[in-house]
Amino acid sequence: MTLAAAMVALPCFAMDFTLIGSTLILSGGVVDNDLARVKDSLDPSRVKLIVLHNNKRGDLWNALRIGERIRESGVDTTISGLCQSACGLIFLGGVKRTYSDAQPIRTTFVGLHGAHSRKTKEAMTQLGPQISYFIETMTNGKYPKELMERTVYTKNPEDFIFAQHPTRFPGQSRGMQECLKQPDGKFKCALIEGLDALTVGVITSPEITILDEEVKERLKSLM
Repeated sequence: MTLAAAMVALPCFAMDFTLIGSTLILSGGVVDNDLARVKDSLDPSRVKLIVLHNNKRGDLWNALRIGERIRESGVDTTISGLCQSACGLIFLGGVKRTYSDAQPIRTTFVGLHGAHSRKTKEAMTQLGPQISYFIETMTNGKYPKELMERTVYTKNPEDFIFAQHPTRFPGQSRGMQECLKQPDGKFKCALIEGLDALTVGVITSPEITILDEEVKERLKSLM
C-alpha cells in the first residue's frame, strides 16, 4: 500500500481556503488535490500566517508535502481549536508555531498519531519512519524518542497523542496527553509528566497569537 493511501478517515470535502489580508485560513479535511491548491495559494509575499481551523482528518501524503511546502515558504502557522491527524503535520511546517486566541486554550491543541489504512483501519507501521523523520525534522529534534514511538505506532486509528499549551494545566509542568481507545469504545487518557507542546517542539513559542477580528468572524462562520 502506498503512502498516498494512508488516511485516518476519508474526508467528505476538500479544505476551505480563505485569504484575509496576509492570513490564510485552512479548514476541513485534506484530500488529494489540496497540495496543488496550497502551492497556488501560498505566495510568501502575501501570506504571512496560516490558521488551521478545527481539522480532524486527511490524507497523509498530502499533509507531509503541504507541511514541507509551508516550511520552504517561511510562513508561520497557528491553530484555532482542534488540529489533529493530517492537520497536526501541516501545522508543524510553520516556521513559528503558536496557538491562537480564536478559541479557549483548553480546547486548542494538536493531535498526532500513526498512519492507518483508510479502507481496513489497520495500522501501517511501515510508514512510521517517514512520519517520525518529518516530526523530528520539523521540531528540530525536540520531540522525545520514546514519545515518538508512542505517537507514530498507534494500534487504533483513534489513538492520539495530544499536545496541550503549557498553561492548559496551571501549576503543572505537563501538557501532553495520551488517549487510547479501549475495547468498550471508551477512551482512556493520561497526562504525560513533564512535557507540553513547547518542550516537545510542537509550538515554538508560548505566545498566544491574537488574530484580527475579521479573521475571527470568518472562523466563527466555519464552526
